[in-house]
Amino acid sequence: MSVTSLLTLVSCATLTAADSSAVLKARELNDLTSLSLEELGSIQVTSVSKKSENLNKVPAAVSVITGDDIRRSGALTLPEVLRMAPGVSVAKVDATQTAVTVRGFNDTFAQKLLVLMDGRSIYTPLFSGTFWQAQDTMLEDVDRIEVIRGPGGTVWGANAVNGVISIVSKPARETQGVLLSGGGGSEQLALAGVRYGGQLGTNTFFRIYGKYDDRDNSQLVGGGDAKDAWSKGQGGFRLDWEPSTSDRLTLQGDLFELRANQTYAQVALPAFGVPPPLLGYNSVREAHPEQSGGNVLGRWSHQFSEDSDLSVQAYYDRSDIRFPVLEETRDTFDLDLRHRFQPGSRQEIVWGGGYRVSDSHLMDSVEIALSRKSRSDRVFNAFAQDEITLVPDRLLWTLGTKVEHNDYTGFEVQPGTRLSWTPTDKQTVWASVARAVRTPSQLEHDGRFNVVVIPPSLMLPLPTLVSVIGNPGFESEMLLAYELGYRIQAHRRLTLDAAVFINDYDNLRSSVERLDLSTVPNYAQVQSIINNDVHGLTYGGELAATFQATDWWRLHGQISAIQADIRQLPNGLTGTPRTPSIASPEYELSLRSSMDLGKSLTLDGSLRYVDRIAEAGIPIPGLPNAGYSIPSYFTFDTRLAWRPAKGLELALIGQNLAGRHREFVPTVLSTQFTEVGPSVYAKLTWMF
Repeated sequence: MSVTSLLTLVSCATLTAADSSAVLKARELNDLTSLSLEELGSIQVTSVSKKSENLNKVPAAVSVITGDDIRRSGALTLPEVLRMAPGVSVAKVDATQTAVTVRGFNDTFAQKLLVLMDGRSIYTPLFSGTFWQAQDTMLEDVDRIEVIRGPGGTVWGANAVNGVISIVSKPARETQGVLLSGGGGSEQLALAGVRYGGQLGTNTFFRIYGKYDDRDNSQLVGGGDAKDAWSKGQGGFRLDWEPSTSDRLTLQGDLFELRANQTYAQVALPAFGVPPPLLGYNSVREAHPEQSGGNVLGRWSHQFSEDSDLSVQAYYDRSDIRFPVLEETRDTFDLDLRHRFQPGSRQEIVWGGGYRVSDSHLMDSVEIALSRKSRSDRVFNAFAQDEITLVPDRLLWTLGTKVEHNDYTGFEVQPGTRLSWTPTDKQTVWASVARAVRTPSQLEHDGRFNVVVIPPSLMLPLPTLVSVIGNPGFESEMLLAYELGYRIQAHRRLTLDAAVFINDYDNLRSSVERLDLSTVPNYAQVQSIINNDVHGLTYGGELAATFQATDWWRLHGQISAIQADIRQLPNGLTGTPRTPSIASPEYELSLRSSMDLGKSLTLDGSLRYVDRIAEAGIPIPGLPNAGYSIPSYFTFDTRLAWRPAKGLELALIGQNLAGRHREFVPTVLSTQFTEVGPSVYAKLTWMF
């Protein structure tokens, strides 16, 4: 079934069922006072230890973005939402692509960040990263987003190096009735969403949804359209069934289709005696990349007792990308089991295991080629974590490890330990040490990327092709992380959350250059062969504070800081020194304000300062964006919402209102340098 057909089905179902008995009552849009600071601190999170824990007492640098935070922010995409979490760097590359990372090493395909959506990994092993433009859901259905700053490999496995982002949707029971939304504006030309939730039995609830977005072109640095507009349709469902008080079954799925405009680099290989193409060996082409896919996930959980539960989850994911430089179809199947129990009054053990198989079929190009067009990668894993009570209600010690086997580097072990001290019910001090790894991607292992052709010179009288070459011997990147944190509710109106860290990296990705003359007389080659000769430290911290100034006014401020001391061997051909960059700002500050101006009017705003990025982009010889500097910038957003009737809200949103600025550079796939500018849009939401 196509996405268009699914959206039509959702619309018909909504209109048919709008007056049915399943719509038992209207849902009121949340206001600022719906959750006090005490209640916000008591939110249950599950991403740190794969069990439910009180946010105030979690021994980790974790923050939660609630569904109400998302609504009041006016954000339209998941990356925009993530700006609200400390330690998370979000930078727009162009209208379609966004670079997102935690604690440094940013890129469009940030490799050290694991992202989950309802327990389903959306990290692609093709590039090692997340296609953020393809990841979406109906934001009104998001219950919370848990952001872990720091390694999560002890329970989540490989690639949860600098952080874990877990997007958790609301149960179908909480999304009953009809929701209609729509609007548009200067850059977000059109947005539309429809969702219907109903009841099939005493303990069986469902929802179906569809949404559509149409985004205008971004602006080039210096002016002009970047010709990178895109549109996307998505639909899905969720079914929750509770056959007994101790059992819960969930079945959910999504389909999406994205079509975009983009400008890509194009390389023509020189041939002896043949004149260069009319546009030269290096040119650009306008193209229409497409992405589509779907997934289905099932999860069963059983509560044996208050102290013991079991869950089994399986999902299938299908993705198709159609870029001019690469086409891929990927099928992924994942099975995961988790069991929690208490062998004694002072211990709680969580253990489990899983299996994943990912089949990839590729069609390459002159620019990107792979030695293996098809491959099937398998990952086996098992983990165990023991929480030991040293002093009841005061001192906890947690230790555990995860063991994985993958087809690239074999066995990987990721141990970790945490110590948590709760001197009072309103404060927690914690410390941790953990090891995490990032396994090679398919392109790093099997790929070849032809970057640019350098014209003849006195040094090399032939045209020279610069290429990045994958390495079957490329090893996993490794991290040993040290963290210390403190969380306190200092007053019923004030909470503070602080964390500091030292990350010790080894075996980071780099390259060794060599001159290859095997293609003479057609051209010479400079090959950058991927290897693991970078190591060093990053260190810094985050501080977040929430202040309930009055019953109708809440302020949230945060600051993140990071420094790096990363070392790499000199260039293999020229001998010149290289200083690898983490492609992230040293400082980021933000302040959010939320006001309830009476029962029907709300005013929200956010200020954001992002320090300069000394070097962004991937340091590939000959690539125009290598070592590109991004100036610091300041901007602000605002949202004014009016609720004239129960369940009805009209919002006017302004984004990036301080003027135009740059945020990041194009990746190796795209070519255009764009700016982010002011935009305004309106949105109408009706729930009944």
